[in-house]
Amino acid sequence: MGKTIYRSKIGWWAWLCLLIVPLSFWFTAIDMPWWYGVCVCGGLSALCLCGLFGCWYEIEGNELVVYMFFRPTRLPINKIKSVKKTNGIIATAAMSTKRISISFSDRSVLKSYAPIEISPKDCDGFIAHIKSINPDIEIIC
Repeated sequence: MGKTIYRSKIGWWAWLCLLIVPLSFWFTAIDMPWWYGVCVCGGLSALCLCGLFGCWYEIEGNELVVYMFFRPTRLPINKIKSVKKTNGIIATAAMSTKRISISFSDRSVLKSYAPIEISPKDCDGFIAHIKSINPDIEIIC
């Protein structure tokens, strides 16, 4: 089995942060030496870009792999209890407010009872894909 990649949907607020935060870095560097602007402000701007574009999701075999800042977290699809479309602003591996909340049947998966929220661009395709792997998943509307 191959892997399927689902890119994260990027909301307007994330684009706004990508514009405002680096601009504030560069604005503070006006009276600084040129190397400060290039090294510090350029590095912090690159970090903001990594945060925005370093978030995606893969389905690989029976695992959902969530990448945040290019760091993978593997979650077993067979332990997913329910999936629900939601709108939220909770800090999680999602770059949009239109999200999917995934709850697990086993607390040991996330070390908590709280669900994980993700925001794939193709929500319906993503839900159909994990439902085809684990038909016991409850879809909550």
